[in-house]
Amino acid sequence: MPLKKLLTVKKDATFKGVIAFDLGRNMAWAYRDWVYEDEIKAYNRLYDGIRSHRFGAFMHDFPKITEGNPFTVLVYETPFARGRDATRSLWGLAGILEACGTKAKMAVVDVAVPTIKKFATGDGRASKDDMIAAAKKFGYAGNNEHEADAVCLLMYAEANLQRVREKIK
Repeated sequence: MPLKKLLTVKKDATFKGVIAFDLGRNMAWAYRDWVYEDEIKAYNRLYDGIRSHRFGAFMHDFPKITEGNPFTVLVYETPFARGRDATRSLWGLAGILEACGTKAKMAVVDVAVPTIKKFATGDGRASKDDMIAAAKKFGYAGNNEHEADAVCLLMYAEANLQRVREKIK
C-alpha cells in the first residue's frame, strides 16, 4: 500500500485508532495522534526488576498510556521462544495486554515479527537498523529500535485495516 494512503487513514464511528506494542522489558508503543492526524507518537519505558513487579507496573501504566485516546484496536508482536524466562515474560505481557485491551473494549490482534519486518522492509529477517530506517519512512523521528518496531507494527495494522475491522465485529 502506498505511504500516502497509509498516512491518510481516517477515523470513523467504528474505528477510533490503533495502538501498537513492542513487547519486552524495553516496552514501546505507538499510535497516530488524531488531533494532529499525520503525527505518529511513539514512547518507550524500561520495565526492570523481577517479572511480577514488571507485570504489575505495566498493568498500572496501561490506563495512563491509553487515557484520552479511545482506541478501537490493540496490536502487539506475537511472542516467540527466546529461552524459558524471556518466553514466560513475553507471553505474560501478551496476556496482560489482551486482558487490559479486552476490558477497554478493544479488538486485540497479534502479528508475527517476520510479517511486520517483511511489510516494513521487504525482508522478514530485517535488522534493527533496517527497521529504524523503515519507521523513519513512515514519519518516525527517533532512533529507538523498540519504538521503531511499534511504529512499523502500527503502520502494518493501519494498512491491513479491513482485516482488523473484521476482527472487531
